[in-house]
Amino acid sequence: MKLKNLFAIALVASATVPAMAQYEGTQVYDRIGHGNDSTEVLNNLSMFSEYYKSKAWKEAYNSWKFVMDKAPLAQANLYTRGATVLEQLVYTSTDPAEKKKYLDELLGMYDTRIKYIKELNSFSSATMKTNKGTNLCRKAYFYANYGPSVYGNTYSLDKAYDMFSEGIQLVNQDPSLAIEGFALDKYFDISYQKYLNDKVGFHEQFLKDYLLSKEVCEAMLEKANQASDSVEAQKIVSQYDPTLVRAEHKFAESKAADRDQLIAIFTPKVEQNKTNLNYLRSVIDILADNYCDDTDVYFKASKYAFDIEPSYNAAIGTAQWMQKQGKIGEATQYYDKAIELCDNDKQKGRIAMRVAQALAKNGSSSTESYLQKAASFDGSYSGRCNLIRAQVAASKKDYSNAIAYASRAASEDASISGTASRLKARIQEAQRRQSEYDKANAEYKAQLEKAQKLEDFWKGH
Repeated sequence: MKLKNLFAIALVASATVPAMAQYEGTQVYDRIGHGNDSTEVLNNLSMFSEYYKSKAWKEAYNSWKFVMDKAPLAQANLYTRGATVLEQLVYTSTDPAEKKKYLDELLGMYDTRIKYIKELNSFSSATMKTNKGTNLCRKAYFYANYGPSVYGNTYSLDKAYDMFSEGIQLVNQDPSLAIEGFALDKYFDISYQKYLNDKVGFHEQFLKDYLLSKEVCEAMLEKANQASDSVEAQKIVSQYDPTLVRAEHKFAESKAADRDQLIAIFTPKVEQNKTNLNYLRSVIDILADNYCDDTDVYFKASKYAFDIEPSYNAAIGTAQWMQKQGKIGEATQYYDKAIELCDNDKQKGRIAMRVAQALAKNGSSSTESYLQKAASFDGSYSGRCNLIRAQVAASKKDYSNAIAYASRAASEDASISGTASRLKARIQEAQRRQSEYDKANAEYKAQLEKAQKLEDFWKGH
């Protein structure tokens, strides 16, 4: 009896050996079982591939469904191509029951992929490997994109947001991964809807979601700028530049960055959290990114943070406070301290850029020196420096130089080419209006002068 029990235990133990060890380096034939089913799986895999290529979505679905039910580890592209097939069927089906069926299967497919993620990654190519966070984001995207029309009253905005939040948190834990542009775009859209539903309770979180979206897009656009392959760079730009533009437009429409509201929200919270360094840093970032870096609450947060642990962000805030008080010498010392607190030239370049941006907003004559510092620390900032120069020149109505700087920025830095081109268009429009105004004003003065001469003539006769 004891021997039988030991044998049974051994069988159970062998069944619990990690599946990754079973599939690493295997071929599709090793992952589909044996017997009649395996033959049918291979036949359906072949048919699925042909139907997929010819965009025969319903036929592709039938083959896909058979393989998924019998051999979910057959191929990794069952999940990528399966998502395309199921989305097409959700989109094109006119029967509500069918739509729901296909959407249910699409969402369930991501649960299956998450369940077998280690096994699938063990034999997948580097480009096909994925993680739980990415799959949760994709699942959340499809749920949020089609759920309202397919599920009706049972669709939950909170469920979509929570799914995205969990997925994004997991993606951000892996420095080798980035949130996909389409998922980030939909995530911020969901956040915006939640903000519209609760402008008081969700205000602070909405600001954080905007900062997250902005930071991810800017980081990816910077990656595009550093890419040696121009085709790959353009792929990144085409995915994240429109996402950033839409996020900025939604954020502007939301009016969540209303200066008085931000001051009212964070003034008491900064006092309550003056020993909480992480919270203070978050507030400093939010206020700085929403043009509130000249407010008392920003300066207080910076001072409290600097007292706890000197950092470049806190040093910048203190410098701006000094600058506001007209203490330019002390302000410059803190700006330089901010740069000193950075660990490497790349970070120094980034901080010099932040300093230049802060000075530019205040019309400081020191802006140019920090732009030069930024470019000397990190040459990749050359385009961004010219973008700021374009803005400074435009504010002085030096339109010709502003246009030249904007053009240079667009050609030097692919990550800001869209922003630079849009700025150039606005400057050209301002130049056109200024030209029309100057012409009309000159004509008006000429008429006045003519009338005065005529009046003087009649006075003499």
